[in-house]
Amino acid sequence: MKKIISMGVRTALYAVIASGAALLAAVPGMAQQPVKIGVGGSNFLNLTYYYLTLPGPLGYWKEEGFDVDVFPVSGSTEAAQQLAVNNLDFAEMNASVIIQSNTEHDLPIRAVITNGTVGWGLAVKKGGAIKSAADLKDRTIGIVSLSSGGIPLLRSFIASAGLDPDTDVTLIATGVGAPALTALQSGRVDALMYWSSALVGFINAEPEIDIIRDPEWLKMPDFTFSTSKRVMDENPKMVEGIARGVAKAMVFAAANPDCVRQIQWKFYPDTKPTGVDEEEAIRNELALLDAVLEEQKFAAEINPDNMVAAASVSALGSVQDFLFEAGVITDKVDPKQLVVADNSFWQKVNDFDKAEIEAQAKACELP
Repeated sequence: MKKIISMGVRTALYAVIASGAALLAAVPGMAQQPVKIGVGGSNFLNLTYYYLTLPGPLGYWKEEGFDVDVFPVSGSTEAAQQLAVNNLDFAEMNASVIIQSNTEHDLPIRAVITNGTVGWGLAVKKGGAIKSAADLKDRTIGIVSLSSGGIPLLRSFIASAGLDPDTDVTLIATGVGAPALTALQSGRVDALMYWSSALVGFINAEPEIDIIRDPEWLKMPDFTFSTSKRVMDENPKMVEGIARGVAKAMVFAAANPDCVRQIQWKFYPDTKPTGVDEEEAIRNELALLDAVLEEQKFAAEINPDNMVAAASVSALGSVQDFLFEAGVITDKVDPKQLVVADNSFWQKVNDFDKAEIEAQAKACELP
């Protein structure tokens, strides 16, 4: 005869089993599931990737039962390709590449968490002749590469002023870091089109710089933590647990940016700036963090229910429309195909004690 267990008893049993599993995962020496995360477009993981560099040292992923390896890959496109052939479990990439993967290459890449909105902009000389898109006529603009994901944004910005992006401006590749800034300072280019942390780096080195951009960009998802449909279908609890670690790191960073800097320098000493005194290095690092945390705040504003860690179907759909109108993609998919699941998934991801994480950040007891 089948024994009937009441719903209340069954729920209590599930809770005991779940808590027991969490305790076992945290026991030193217990085997943990390996997970691989690739970060597109970075040669090294500086502190602006705090949502991926903090969960390891702070033990967030270990608590979920995972042994996570985070490493850079050459770009967002490469990250998408590695996800598609199962060489990665997760990847950090531009939202535009998630969309292109689905619409142009039939690669089922899914957004898990939008970490920030579009922070790209044009760096120009302070007090110079360029103050708006209209002033870009007959100008030369530097960009990291001529295949950069920022080009559709730039083209739309130029076109918004009634200019022809094919004939009214000249684009040249200026690479990353000091060579790009030197190109602006020397007059080789009139403006630099770069992402937010690069722009902050330019300003740190050369305060006489202004930034111009389309304010609508701040409402568009950009760098996004992603996975494949296969991973989500086969192991949704793993996706949830890894995403929750990312979410905790996002809350931690917003509560105490300088603690992020301290953890970064302790656990990733090769990323500590060199050639400047410590006070200046700290000031510059915090300026970088402020820029990325601002984008994180804008991302939360477009997320379902303003959740810290989520992805918006409608916002990704708007980016898809933008890319289609710009001629970057030739087809569109149902925007629901671009994300991992419905709102109930993100509610689970965000189901943790945020006040406890904030207190941990403010105490800043380094692991």
